[in-house]
Amino acid sequence: MATANPLPPDFIWHDEGERSTLRIGPIPVAKVEESGSGWVVRTLVQGLDEDSEPPSRIAVPSLQQGKEWATRWAQCRWRSLMRATSHRPVGAEPDALPRA
Repeated sequence: MATANPLPPDFIWHDEGERSTLRIGPIPVAKVEESGSGWVVRTLVQGLDEDSEPPSRIAVPSLQQGKEWATRWAQCRWRSLMRATSHRPVGAEPDALPRA
């Protein structure tokens, strides 16, 4: 998956069979998984700033297209994601992120 602006090296995709998770180090920030006859992308963080949207669920036709969507989503928010996850305890639930 080539992108014009790659994510910082702390962002890593973990492929787990029929699911892929985008992580910042050990912390999951987005997940792509099979759902029925398609795929669903779920963002796992919220409250990155005052105007941020709630976590999303987006239907996509394939795992690859889901990973591309999540990568673009993270590219738009990478600074806020890095700041928010730097204060989150490892193993905490995704909605336990502090408001940045």
